[in-house]
Amino acid sequence: MVEHDPDQMIESVFNVLGDIYDYLGERFNQIVDAGIATQRSSFVCWNKRTGQALTPIISWQDRRTVDDIDRYRHEKELIHEKTGLYLNPHYGATKIQWCLSHDDSLINQQQMGNLCIAPLASFILFHLLSGQPFKVDPANASRTLLMNNNSLMWDEKLLNIFDILMEPLPKIVDTKSEYGAIKYKGHTVPLSVCTGDQSAAIFFRGVPDTKSLFINVGTGAFIQQYCDKLPSLGEEKLLVSIVCSTKAEKSYVLEGTVNGAARALDWLAERQGGMNYVDYLEAWSESITQPPVFLNGVSGVGSPFWLPNINSRFLSDAAIEDKFVAVLESVVFLIYENLLAFQKIREKAENVFISGGLSKSDALCQKLSDLSGFTIIRNPAVETTALGVYFLLSGAVGHSNKLDKKSFFPSKNKPLVARYDTWKLEMASLFP
Repeated sequence: MVEHDPDQMIESVFNVLGDIYDYLGERFNQIVDAGIATQRSSFVCWNKRTGQALTPIISWQDRRTVDDIDRYRHEKELIHEKTGLYLNPHYGATKIQWCLSHDDSLINQQQMGNLCIAPLASFILFHLLSGQPFKVDPANASRTLLMNNNSLMWDEKLLNIFDILMEPLPKIVDTKSEYGAIKYKGHTVPLSVCTGDQSAAIFFRGVPDTKSLFINVGTGAFIQQYCDKLPSLGEEKLLVSIVCSTKAEKSYVLEGTVNGAARALDWLAERQGGMNYVDYLEAWSESITQPPVFLNGVSGVGSPFWLPNINSRFLSDAAIEDKFVAVLESVVFLIYENLLAFQKIREKAENVFISGGLSKSDALCQKLSDLSGFTIIRNPAVETTALGVYFLLSGAVGHSNKLDKKSFFPSKNKPLVARYDTWKLEMASLFP
């Protein structure tokens, strides 16, 4: 189980407000608009009357229902058709049902009309804005597996599949909407954008180019390609995700997901008693030329494999430094598999941009370029989510386009390709 304290989350939001106020002083009253972006698949239950959390924040990384997924296998095609997503323990629906079936107090609050069940974004809005609005945007709502990706409304058939009522769920409104107002120390600031972290990140340079791929690598890795209309997937096991809705239009992305990126490196470090790898990973990657091959099932394998529960393992033993390089390469392999899947649906991308905390690794960027044959363009602004929210609020492009970018050009790397080939064969052996 992976959970977070709801009270600490709200406290952290108000701490940020305090930091902004202290920094701006009297200029705080010059803020004309605000936006928020959160992790999409985390959710929480709370009491609508008191605001008190009734469950922890259940993280997207939480996989407590991995053994329950099979119950819904006969509905997986319908779920995919309606949501654009795949039946998976990372998304909210099965974990919401788990909470309802394991905590009678939630049912009691539901019967009294007091229960709220919603993505993390909705919980924050409820506590941050005056009037305690009970709303959520489509990007966050979609990760519950309960929203229709076309109508952007809660879907009766999906609710019936997971035996969840509509009444405890928030109202879905546009990404750009009048969510309410932040009132702080005598100042009032409207909040008019709410979205998911990855949904915002793709707008870090403005309206995305449909011929570019955007990779954001942090705890997990997300690969996105912007679409100005709802795309068709065919046989490829990628996702279709809503990224922005207004009164005038809806925009989507093709999306791939790697569950264990930095999280996989942390997983190995935890197994070594909290070993510090961050300061040494680049040097290890330069000096270690023959790391072992690692099957990365940390937090489950996402697209295009969709294997919720595999045994993460090294195919041969090696020194711990070599193993860290192997884990880094496994992230590269998983991203590359998604790039191949994208090319089967869309024309080959003209540009590939990478961002996020783990993108600071030159080794990751160069290995991805070598393997994929793409020039990988790294944006120096790590906080692409914040830049994306800024653009959605203002329509203006932030400072990232003015900063120097670094490009990684493909070179021949036969040993890396050989390790990828070994990895691919091992992955194929996991399918019956």
